[in-house]
Amino acid sequence: MLRHSTTTVCRYFRYPIFILVCTAALSACDVHFKTWNVDEDKAQALVGVKKFRVLYEKHDYAHLYDLGSAAMKASMSKDQFISAARISMAQYGKYESSVLVGSSCFPNEVRLVYDAKYQNANVREHMIWSVSSGPAKLTMYQVGAVQVQFDKASQVGCPVP
Repeated sequence: MLRHSTTTVCRYFRYPIFILVCTAALSACDVHFKTWNVDEDKAQALVGVKKFRVLYEKHDYAHLYDLGSAAMKASMSKDQFISAARISMAQYGKYESSVLVGSSCFPNEVRLVYDAKYQNANVREHMIWSVSSGPAKLTMYQVGAVQVQFDKASQVGCPVP
């Protein structure tokens, strides 16, 4: 008889206990939910690009590093970043202009591709911006030679016309 009553109690409390355990587990996580607005995310990333350009022109590489996401900062120290930025400035020279040739938007991430003109070179810049909360954070910046026409079919979510 004791076995039957224990089974009955467990049957009635099984789901509330499961929900309670799941809620407790999730409350320990740092979970953020936001609605995905492509236009807002892209606008945040474009503001980040403007800040990036201003800081580059001022040779303010320490604050340029501060635009980076936690993932970017984990991949290189501030000193390594500043050294690379100085080398880039010496190689490419002063920023003159750029044209956004491609973009892709994903939840919490915007990828931008620019054909940029610097004093000493024309380059293609690839930027990935994290836009999960607060101001956009630079996750990845890569620069290289403009070798081929940008494939507009590769754009996702927020293409450039």
